[in-house]
Amino acid sequence: MNVGYVLNVVSDKNVAFDWTREWPDLVISAETAASHVRDGDLVGTSLPEPTAFLFALAERSDLKDVAVFVPAPRKGGAALGLTSNFELRAPFLTQVMREAGAKAEVVPVRLEDWGRFAIRNPPRISCVQVGTPRPDGTVPPGSALAGNAALVRRARRESDLVFGLVNPVVPYIHGDSFRIDDFDGLIHVPLKGSMPIFDQRTVPTNLDPFVGALDELIPDGATVQSGVGGLTEVALARLTHKTDLGIHTEVMCQGLMDLMKSGAATNRLKTNFPNKTIFTIALPETFDFLNDNPDCHIVPADVALNHNQISANRDMRCVNSALEIDLWGQVNSEMIDGVQHSGVGGALDFLRACQMSESAMSIHLMPATAKGGSASRIIPQIDTNAVTGTRYDVDVVVTEFGIAHLQDASVRQKAERLIAIAHPDHRAQLGEAAERMLLI
Repeated sequence: MNVGYVLNVVSDKNVAFDWTREWPDLVISAETAASHVRDGDLVGTSLPEPTAFLFALAERSDLKDVAVFVPAPRKGGAALGLTSNFELRAPFLTQVMREAGAKAEVVPVRLEDWGRFAIRNPPRISCVQVGTPRPDGTVPPGSALAGNAALVRRARRESDLVFGLVNPVVPYIHGDSFRIDDFDGLIHVPLKGSMPIFDQRTVPTNLDPFVGALDELIPDGATVQSGVGGLTEVALARLTHKTDLGIHTEVMCQGLMDLMKSGAATNRLKTNFPNKTIFTIALPETFDFLNDNPDCHIVPADVALNHNQISANRDMRCVNSALEIDLWGQVNSEMIDGVQHSGVGGALDFLRACQMSESAMSIHLMPATAKGGSASRIIPQIDTNAVTGTRYDVDVVVTEFGIAHLQDASVRQKAERLIAIAHPDHRAQLGEAAERMLLI
């Protein structure tokens, strides 16, 4: 398969282009694509997941010893995780998975490394979600590239197959893209398409302290990154009085889009990818803004999250959230009560990239308490397996009670500064714990 195709450009702009008529030999159903999976296969899929393909695969009760890698499983991944004859593997767990009670083998791999992971562990069958093919044979990546580029473009063995699931709802985004002859088949779902599903995000009611801290820590002309989460993106979106901010991020979210719309983020002073907003994943609320917008470029994860690429940006400011931080300055962003809740995503890549530049800074925003104020998010010590960012990685922590500068601080200073921004009701207990651990 994977033969070349003649590209015919539609000249009459009033005639809607129909890719299924232009390349009918490529059009397949989700069931046909799933029928190519054999016993013992490794199957690799995209972010967002190709849901129709995964549903069709979950119906294959005849298969055994099949492992399926789904970067962030949603409904299709959950369907596989509820069956006994598939092993679902994922580096990032999701709300949909938790609500369905589906099981997955957690694979600890950074987002920047997803592409190389696919090369080290080559799947025989790959299926990625893509946008609508264009008349010139370009196949846009849809709402995410992440590690998908490696699944499509890697060197193939003779029996390897690559399928694309075309979602007509996703926008045409400038930047990296595929070609029609990269695929052995394109899955045509006879629906209007579907919006990618992402976890719900919540926002604290008192944003002012966080916005004030970001205003102090982010200078005009800085390049910013926002983690996915209500607090980080909503707080950043209120910096509309800033001038000439740049954007180099993992996820293009509502808050960063609002900065561009307000004129605060122009990318004019960016030293890496000047005049372009760079990202590898787009959230649905940004689709209309991104569609055919030449100021915004989607790139693979090994570019957007490459440490050298990130650190080359002017005054890089990486803004992420955390579930909890201990008195050593260690961050947990993925586990709750010792159970895997989500995954590392790209947060660790941005943390490490900030250590490579004298002008960069990593910033963690976090409400001081959880569970209605009864539990402190600043704790004595995080369990070993729950540490996402080490005490060597974390520069600044912000709660509604202040800013703790941890970079270059001693162990004692880290503990004292974190206790100072904890909720007042928990400071005495944290101080006693710090004394018991001989931190102060």
